[in-house]
Parts: sequence; structure tokens; C-alpha cells
Amino acid sequence: MSTFGNPAESLLGVTLEGGWKVIEIVKKKPGDTGGHFSVCYLVERDKKRAFLKALDLTDALQQQDFVAALNYMTTAFIFERDLLYKCKENHLSKIVTPLGHGQVTFEGQPSFYNVYYIIFEMADSNLRNQIAKMQVFDLAWILRSLHHTAVALEQLHKSGIAHQDLKPSNVLIFNKESKVGDLGRSSDINLPSANDKYMVPGDRTYAPFELFYSFNAKNDFQLRYASDLYHLGSLVFFYFLHKNLQEIIWLQIIKHDISKNLTKTDFYADLPFFQEGFTYALNVLSNEIKRYSNNLCKDIIPLVKMLCEIDPYKRGHIENRRTNLNQYSLERFISSFDLLAKKVEYKLYEYGS
Repeated sequence: MSTFGNPAESLLGVTLEGGWKVIEIVKKKPGDTGGHFSVCYLVERDKKRAFLKALDLTDALQQQDFVAALNYMTTAFIFERDLLYKCKENHLSKIVTPLGHGQVTFEGQPSFYNVYYIIFEMADSNLRNQIAKMQVFDLAWILRSLHHTAVALEQLHKSGIAHQDLKPSNVLIFNKESKVGDLGRSSDINLPSANDKYMVPGDRTYAPFELFYSFNAKNDFQLRYASDLYHLGSLVFFYFLHKNLQEIIWLQIIKHDISKNLTKTDFYADLPFFQEGFTYALNVLSNEIKRYSNNLCKDIIPLVKMLCEIDPYKRGHIENRRTNLNQYSLERFISSFDLLAKKVEYKLYEYGS
């Protein structure tokens, strides 16, 4: 690496297959997505800009068994690429669209210096950055974004894909439309991957509590869908409170010095402590939403409670559980978020009512 530098950081000015020209390197902001082990760029073709993610293998080259590390990273990259194209072929409208992929070779360099890349449609922002710069609280936009995100997850689930890493930086904003990106930690029911072996596949700070008790080891793919429901419900806390649910629950547990009572090995023994924290978190969220509309609060809090039920076997819409339908289906939640968004858009919810 000392004589050539980092290949993934050497793409500026390169014209790629398909006519895309690499014009600018993108420096990640705190909390930004973009995947692990990657360097990101802006590319341009016919005055249209797009986002490129290039696989950075420098970490693998530092490992003692660099062949194994290289294989792991390239396999993960190819898995994500193939998932994205599966979503595109299945017309998943709320999943970020890949526009191209390929590799860049450098003359005179060995094959492990090749740079693999994926090009995506260019988002305006992500949810984390959008909320940070929002000067006027836009309740209609928030509810519509939640609706779009729920649609994205349902589209994935119907295609046999569990996202497993839904968080603010992975909700991408395109004008007034929200889409879900970064499938780097996803699992496909029909295609085994390294992600299936992780106790917590995605960001640990956003994960549902059952994952820390090795629930993924049960090899029940439905529990992966259940994890996505929790992630969606946790986003509601971020939209309104700029915090995620796990953070609020842990702060409550620490505040009351409950952590010493946790077994950290027996989920159902520890469940009451997490449920107590969840009740507190719902009250905090409820008080915030009441600032905008009491009626909205009455409508949205039950949805969040069903999405984020701490016990994954009780998670999901109560009407589905009562009628033996797929309890992890998001269709009823999609309809509810759509209706709530329309009520605010058409001013059927008056502030404070």
C-alpha cells in the first residue's frame, strides 16, 4: 500500500463503465450511512449526479489472514449488491435504486487492488441530517416519512428480506419521498450470508433487546422481521424526541439503578425491567406528541406500542394476532400512518386538539 496508496481513494477523475465520471469524494458526517469499509463519491453523467460507494479493502490488507478478510469483505459487498438488484428487479419503489456497478482496475497492480463499486440514485439528505436542519416542525412530513418507511420494510419482507439495521442515517430523503438504503446488514431468507450468524447484525445502539440474548440463534426468520418492526417504532421516538428507544430505556434503567438486577442472560427474567423502561419511554413520547395534537397522540401511541413490544413474540398488530394472520405484517401500520399523514395534510387534526 505504501507505493500505490489506497485504491479506493484514487478514483477522482476516473470515467467508469456506463459513462459515469467520478467528480468528488464525499466526506462522511457524524451519523452518516454509507456502509462499512467503503469510500463514497459523487459521480456525474449527462449532468445527472449520483452517489458511488467503493469497497475499501485496506483494512483486510492489515489483517494477519488477509485472504480470509478479503474474502469476507468482497462476499459481503457482492451480497449487498445482489440484494439491491433483487429489490430493483422486484420494483421495490421505496428501496434506494442502484444505477450501476462494476470494478476499476489499475494498470500494473495486482487484482486485489481492484476497486468494486455500486452507484445509487442521489438522495437529498438522510433522516438524521434532515431532522437536524429542520427549522419548523413539519408534522405532516414526519408522518408521511414514517408511512414511506413502513412501506419500504413491507416491500422487503414480502421479498424475503429483513433489513436489520434501520436507523435515521439509513432513511434517505428524496424531495418529499423517503426511501430505505444500506442493505449491508440484511438477511435474505433464500440466500444465506455472514449476517445470519451475527447475534446483533446491525447497529447495537438501535437494536431490540432480545437480540442481546441470542434470539437470532433460534434460526427463526420471523424474528428478523420482528426486529424490523421494533426499528420502525423506534424511529418514531427519533422523529419527535431526536433519541432512539433503546437510549431512553437504558437511561431510565441506569437512573433507577436497575442494571444490577439484570441477569443479562435470561431474557424473560429481565423482561419486566425493560417493559418498565418502555412504559416510561411511551409516556415521554406521549407528552411530546400532545404538544401538537391530543388526538394524534391517542392514535399514534398504540401503533408504537405494538411495533416496539419488548417481547418479540407479542410484537405486531393486535388485530393480526387475534385473527392468526401474520403478526409481523406491516400492512395495517402502513394504512394507519397513511391515514394519520392525510389527516394532518388536510388539517383534520388541529394543533392542540
